[in-house]
Amino acid sequence: MGLIILALLASFIPSLIFFFWFRSANKDQDYRKECTSTLLNGLYSVIPVCCMSALFALFKNLVLKDHVPVLVLEAFRTFVIAAVAEELVKFWLGKKHIKARGLLCSKIEVIALMTIIACGFNITESCVYAIGSNVITVLVRGVCALHEFYGLMMGFWYAKYIETGETKYKVFAILIPILLHGLYDFSLSKDLLALSDNMAFLPFGVILVTWIIGIRFLIKTVKGKKDGSFLFPLLNIESILG
Repeated sequence: MGLIILALLASFIPSLIFFFWFRSANKDQDYRKECTSTLLNGLYSVIPVCCMSALFALFKNLVLKDHVPVLVLEAFRTFVIAAVAEELVKFWLGKKHIKARGLLCSKIEVIALMTIIACGFNITESCVYAIGSNVITVLVRGVCALHEFYGLMMGFWYAKYIETGETKYKVFAILIPILLHGLYDFSLSKDLLALSDNMAFLPFGVILVTWIIGIRFLIKTVKGKKDGSFLFPLLNIESILG
């Protein structure tokens, strides 16, 4: 019990680091209140996803179990119930907070609010895993900061979309986190690992790709904060978001 609590607390560390760093991007009190509100919404955002997951598990056991191949069911669960549902919920909530900032919203704030939603989600999800999983799973999922990097990617590309008006960046903001998230969850499937021992390396490959993209965007964000280029309000935000 003590180890699982320590693992849980350790899994919160990346989320808290991201939250406080992004919160410090602007000393404006309204912005900081928005960051706190965003984190709280991130904490609650797990609820609809858990409900969907429970309904799917019930439907699978009652109807699909004997008629659909196990790997197909697992792919649907990881890509649609987990990845698509989680990332779309986070995107919708992040966009809501970005619109609340309106004309005051800068590039770094868009990135911040999307990332903070993911931080809140990760904290609650870690608690869920702590109840029904083992120490290693809780520690790896939390410390690898995958949700935080998905949020960072989403925010970075969405800020680019607001800045340029080019739809491809909005597509990237939604699609890339979904693909990486779905691949990671699917790669952990016991049924997939049963096909070949080589599949055991797949999760590490997905983590590596996520880190490469995420760290690259994080470095750009840090530089943008230091030189001030990410701190100017996105003047066309209302025409883009409506």
